Amino acid sequence: MEYFDIRKMPVNLWRNGAGETREICCFPPATRDFHWRASIASIAGNGEFSLFPGVERVITLLEGGEVMLEGVNAFTHTLKRHQPFTFAGDSVVKATLSEGQMSMDLNIMTRRDRCKAKVRVADRTFTTFGSRGGVVFVISGAWQLGDKLLTADQGACWHDGKHTLRLLKPEGQLLFSEITWLPGYTPDTVQ
Repeated sequence: MEYFDIRKMPVNLWRNGAGETREICCFPPATRDFHWRASIASIAGNGEFSLFPGVERVITLLEGGEVMLEGVNAFTHTLKRHQPFTFAGDSVVKATLSEGQMSMDLNIMTRRDRCKAKVRVADRTFTTFGSRGGVVFVISGAWQLGDKLLTADQGACWHDGKHTLRLLKPEGQLLFSEITWLPGYTPDTVQ
């Protein structure tokens, strides 16, 4: 289990200068040839996303104005706060900020031949599946994960194991991404 606070994470600038990324976790760890990866990105200007051949991306707007995504000959979609959207990482996708407002989003990337991600908003206590990886990012409220208290802009990631996230206040939300391995793959077989 790894815990994070986005206010304390190192920042990497994008090659095109239109944003920055804070990597939450990568599996296997410390490799550019990841099977799955989670990050927080800030989009500061209009531009194209980097290409990731063979990768599915799930992007969820956390803060800022809406973002229009345009996939060349594929789709047009407006990102709205806390509504996950999936697209192919090998597609050319341009992001246009509404009213020029900077935005921040959660990104989950998975190798489509090995695993997949599902992202959803949780607003009550729940327990994860034992054989799956995951990432949580607290939007609001106070949540307990094991002996750790998580509040806004904090979270955790894990590669497998069963975990219970308890909402400690009457109201709260977090984003939860569950990583499911495709048949024939497990965290042990792909390291």
